[in-house]
Amino acid sequence: MKFEFIGFFWKNFLYLYSNMTFGNKTIPKFTQPKGEQYMNTTLLKSIFGVAFIAVLLHTVSCDSSGSSALVGHWLHESGSTDKKPEDMELFKDGTGVCDGASISWKVEDKRFIIQSFSLGMASDYEVSGYRLTLTNNGEKSTYVNINKDYQQKGSFTDSRDNKKYGTIKIGDQTWMSENLNYEAGGKCYDNDPANCTKYGRLYDWKTALSVCPKGWHLPSNDEWQTLIDFTGGDKVVGKKFKARNGWENYQGKSGNGTDIYGFSGLPGGFGTSGGNFSTVGNSGNWWAATEYIA
Repeated sequence: MKFEFIGFFWKNFLYLYSNMTFGNKTIPKFTQPKGEQYMNTTLLKSIFGVAFIAVLLHTVSCDSSGSSALVGHWLHESGSTDKKPEDMELFKDGTGVCDGASISWKVEDKRFIIQSFSLGMASDYEVSGYRLTLTNNGEKSTYVNINKDYQQKGSFTDSRDNKKYGTIKIGDQTWMSENLNYEAGGKCYDNDPANCTKYGRLYDWKTALSVCPKGWHLPSNDEWQTLIDFTGGDKVVGKKFKARNGWENYQGKSGNGTDIYGFSGLPGGFGTSGGNFSTVGNSGNWWAATEYIA
């Protein structure tokens, strides 16, 4: 079985790996109080909650026929492109980068044309808000412009220690867009404070339930599932959640994600109650509030 990225539930936490694209759910029911925000940290994001130490200690806009509407950074919405471009950054001067390769592009006879040494593509196109639809031989591909207001970003300051965190609204939920790093229990990967700064702090589940700032909470499995469903389901969520940098390669392919929604999941690994640490660079793990009963 071939895996490219990941996102799946096991017991009461979520895994993201650099080599998987899979979804497996055994999710008990739990309802959180209404009116609260969600804590999304890559390792402690608002969605799952907290990076774990588990018990193991476990830009330019115009009408859709104008070339300036195409300027920006476009990511394929599904995360799986079937040989179509997945990541296109188009500049005003008619140059750009497509899946890591330099290209030239233009609009000619109301068609969008990409050219490079190894690639040639001409498509009908339509720009609507932050979405770009390319149609070629009757097949449509949809992209989102991450330079525009597609990602509804914000921030808040934790009054307990005055640390500032980014936030992101995805659907009707608001998550933290970086991992919590509040010094109330938990550990830094390899006991190195620099890793807490980079990845957030690792917590066991009991601590994770109580460590959230006022007005935030550790999400339930149902709340995680709402997020996963909004972003397209288990088979594509891993690549969309992962940050665009920081993930190790797998079998010669990049483990990085598209980060299309701004969740910015990082591979912070995990720790155990015995003081061991593992998989930094290759996996990220977030707690859910729902208790798992074997």
